[in-house]
Amino acid sequence: MAADVAIDIGTSATRVATQRGIIFDEPTLVAIDTASGDVVDVGHHALDRVGRTPRHVAVFRPLAQGTTVDFDVTARLIAGLFERSNISKMSRARVVMSVPSVATSIERRALRQAAIRAGAREVSLIEAPIAAAIGLGMPVQDPVGSAVAVLGGGASEAALVSLGGIVTSGARRTGGSDIDTNLAGLLRARHGVVVAPATLNELKLAMASARNRTAGEKVTVSARTVDRGRPVSIEVRADLVNEALVPVVQSTIALVQECLGQAPPDLSQDISQSGLTLVGGNAQLRDFAELLALSTGVDIHVAPEPDLVIIKGLQLCLEQMSALHSLFRSVDA
Repeated sequence: MAADVAIDIGTSATRVATQRGIIFDEPTLVAIDTASGDVVDVGHHALDRVGRTPRHVAVFRPLAQGTTVDFDVTARLIAGLFERSNISKMSRARVVMSVPSVATSIERRALRQAAIRAGAREVSLIEAPIAAAIGLGMPVQDPVGSAVAVLGGGASEAALVSLGGIVTSGARRTGGSDIDTNLAGLLRARHGVVVAPATLNELKLAMASARNRTAGEKVTVSARTVDRGRPVSIEVRADLVNEALVPVVQSTIALVQECLGQAPPDLSQDISQSGLTLVGGNAQLRDFAELLALSTGVDIHVAPEPDLVIIKGLQLCLEQMSALHSLFRSVDA
C-alpha cells in the first residue's frame, strides 16, 4: 500500500510527517561511507559524528540557503529518512514537500528528482509560506489577505496569501545560519579563536537580542586559537553576538517591508486588522517581533512552536490532498 509522507527539508533541520503525526525532527545532516556510498547515519546520529568520523565517513549538509546544493547527497538523505521512517522503496510513497518561494525552477526540479530517486512514486511541491499559512489555519483559499513570514536557517521570506496563491512577497537567501557564520567571523577577527558550531548556537540562544537589550551580559566558552590550535576559555560579550545579528535582522525587516509595501489596498486593510505571523526557527529571535512591529507599523505575532508550523501545514495537505491540489499545481514547475 502506498504511503503518504510530508517532508520539510530545511538548511538546518528536516522534519518528516505522516497523517499520524511528526515522525522525524532532526538536523539536516547525512553521514556517508565514501568507500561504499552507503548512508551511515542521518540527523542527530550524523551530527554526533562531526569531527569524530574515520577517514572513509564524511558528514554532509546537502542544503544551503534553503535549496539543494548537492543532488546526490540530498537523494541519499531522503532515502535515509525513508529508512528511518520505515518507508521502503517498495511502498512507492506519495510525497508532499515544501520549497522556498525563492527557489528557481531548476532547484525545484532537483528537489523533486532527488525524492523520486530515493523511492518516491509521486512528489508535489508547495511553497513554504503557503504551507505555513495552512499550518496556521489561515483562510488561504478565501478572498482574504493573510500575511506570514518564514524565517529559516538558510532563507527568509514574507508573503501575502489570498485565493490560494501568493499575491506579494519578499525573500532573501539569508537566515539563522548566517548569524552563526557572522558570529564565527567576529570571534576569529576579535579574539583569534574558533568554536564548535554547537557553541555558536548556544551563544545565540543565550544572549542574542534584536534590540541589543542583552548588552553587558557575558558568557565563558571553550575555544581553540587560530594560530596554534591551543584550547582556551574566552569571555564572549552579548554586544559581539548582537553585532552578528545586524545584517540578518536588517535584511529581514527590508523583505517584510517589501512584501507589505506591494500589497493591494483591500488586502492591506486585512493585514492591518489581522497582522503578520512569524514562523520558522529564527522567528524565536529575542525582541525581533517587537522590532519588526515598530519598523512596519503592523501587529506581529510569533506562532506557537514556530519551527513546526510548516510540517504541520504539509501534514494537513496530506489529509486534504484533493481539496488543496490546486496549491501544488501552482509551484510544480
